[in-house]
Amino acid sequence: MDLDYTETQELLRDTLRGFLEAEVPFSQVRECEIEKRSDDKLWAQLVEHGYLGLPFPSTIGGGDGGFVEAGILIEEVSRRAAVVPIVEVLTAAITLQRHCPGSSEVVGDILNGSAIVVPAVLEANDSFDSFELAASADGALRGEKRFVDYAAVATHHLVSAVGAEGPGLYLVDARDPAVKCEPIPTLGRTPQSVVRYDGAASIRVGERDAAAALVQIGRALTCVQLLACMDASLEQTVAYTNVREQFGRPLSTFQAVQHHAADMGMHAESSRFLVYEALDCLERDVATDEQIAVTKASLSRAVPDVVMTGHQLHGGQGYIEENDLYFFTIRGKDRALAWGTAEECLEIVAANVEDKAQWL
Repeated sequence: MDLDYTETQELLRDTLRGFLEAEVPFSQVRECEIEKRSDDKLWAQLVEHGYLGLPFPSTIGGGDGGFVEAGILIEEVSRRAAVVPIVEVLTAAITLQRHCPGSSEVVGDILNGSAIVVPAVLEANDSFDSFELAASADGALRGEKRFVDYAAVATHHLVSAVGAEGPGLYLVDARDPAVKCEPIPTLGRTPQSVVRYDGAASIRVGERDAAAALVQIGRALTCVQLLACMDASLEQTVAYTNVREQFGRPLSTFQAVQHHAADMGMHAESSRFLVYEALDCLERDVATDEQIAVTKASLSRAVPDVVMTGHQLHGGQGYIEENDLYFFTIRGKDRALAWGTAEECLEIVAANVEDKAQWL
């Protein structure tokens, strides 16, 4: 694949970056963290300007883009550390649109802002492949999901459950009294809940393959968030070391500092290739679980190294939360654990390590 953006994609990136820098000051992000809420104002703006529709066909109100365009949107939103369910909603919406026949109306509601749908996958067994939450013959769900991002913000949950037809995806109205969301604290300071379904009404919208696709898409799009955290940390660190002087000259002129910055840049740039190759493969429907797992494992390992090196190069400035650097450290470490840790993803790779490589 050609890893360079097209002219249209570059314009999209630049437009998004300018818009978000103007509309989402970090003070606004801090308010959301303190008040433990989502940024409803920004979400309304993303809907109003049609950004949510970028990866969807124009027949349902989208922009005729694909996974790469979704990645550009997520990357720019994440570079502002915005507290909005951008990955969660796009993961659910893309899964519904591509893998759940008959869900166009729901996707349309997402794009026009009347619905916010987020995935609910993990249970107490901490496995993405098996779940015990049960759906009765009439669609009533009983069970518990854990670590559901933006569960209390959402209008609907896209839940993996087991029904009479086997495992699949079920759409649940989160405003049903039988849906109980218990907020839990997170490292990244974004809304997350344990959700209990006590006979909540649901509609089966996807089969086993759709449930597997949901995990694959969520894992890949989360990698874009990790990439954004590395890029933002690197950008801020380079800017700081260029103006901070020690012994009468900028920190950036010291070879040791240059070596650390080069390591940060190497991690970020190599991660970019992995992420956008994975998105391109998803678009062409040739991505494998192993490829997505390798990408997630690589970025989950790289993020802590990059962001902590950024703090080290900031010196004392890196220890205060008044410095915007901390946004990307806590978000990066939090998302490194989401949708499978490095170790969990490497287990997926190890299970098929003896298979013949596709490129040989």
